Amino acid sequence: MKQKVIFVGIVILLLLIVSTCTRQSNFPVLKGPYLGQKPPGMIPEVFAPGVVSAEDQEHSSLAFSPDGKEMWWSLWRLPHDLDKYPQVIMYITCENNTWSKPRVAPFSGKYRDGGPAFSPDGRCIYFYSRRPLQPNTEAMHDNDIWYVERNENGWSQPVNLGKPVNTPFVEATPCLAANGNLYFTSDRNRYDDPTGNNDLFISEFKNGSFSEPKGLGYPINTSSARESFPYIAPDERYIIFSKDNRKFDSDGNTIQGDRKLMISFKDENGLWKNPIDMGPYYEKARFPSVSPDGKYLFFTKFTEETSEDFYWVDANIIEELKSMALK
Repeated sequence: MKQKVIFVGIVILLLLIVSTCTRQSNFPVLKGPYLGQKPPGMIPEVFAPGVVSAEDQEHSSLAFSPDGKEMWWSLWRLPHDLDKYPQVIMYITCENNTWSKPRVAPFSGKYRDGGPAFSPDGRCIYFYSRRPLQPNTEAMHDNDIWYVERNENGWSQPVNLGKPVNTPFVEATPCLAANGNLYFTSDRNRYDDPTGNNDLFISEFKNGSFSEPKGLGYPINTSSARESFPYIAPDERYIIFSKDNRKFDSDGNTIQGDRKLMISFKDENGLWKNPIDMGPYYEKARFPSVSPDGKYLFFTKFTEETSEDFYWVDANIIEELKSMALK
């Protein structure tokens, strides 16, 4: 019986190896900017289908390096089994105008990691994780923001951003403006503030460190919805985020959500205008980001119960929405 079990295990392992080798050998040759994909128009299209957007995965937070030669993202393998297949950060690089095959980031793969975002100079990658604060200890039960720094060997070991940004509550989906200001999602106010069940925060970068975070306040953060997954424009003139309107049962439990992408612009006084709904193409969407050259808006969208793909669209849609928002 024992020999039979061992034999079956060997067969399964061989099948996995063959499957992996087949995928690798079938990986297409990708040349040119943005993996050589045909640029989209004003209607969102799936980005890199079968290459990055795969049927058996959920995706999040696509980020290009400032020079456009690296692409980072995170994914969950489906069906969900986070103990066996944690959320993992992936990347590909472009050398001699040709893109490599996707690889797991050298600092990811063991714990739940997600939401990679580059610092303005491309020297650091910020991400959220549930990895333990100390080696050989238990993983955390909420997300903190971490970062790695580029060095002569590739990337440093992950560093927890620490206080005042991280707390015993959730901090996730970091995004940085050109001046280094950090925007992120947190539920740190959920017991003290009626708008605190997932709000957006800013931690200003001053004298080489991050300041005490402040909620973006109304009209961005509201008591009737969860605001999360921010993308901040490099000059902080607009913010795109996911808003999940909640409905409750008689006991106050969430029974239904209506997630969509929203966008808000600053007025002439530097105050946030009322966010506007980006439209039907941006329903069931999250994790927005704009390419470093400002040409394309990326986001993820649920198209089926078992799939969440990357989409991209001409970033001129932002200027069209601006004319509507500032009327």
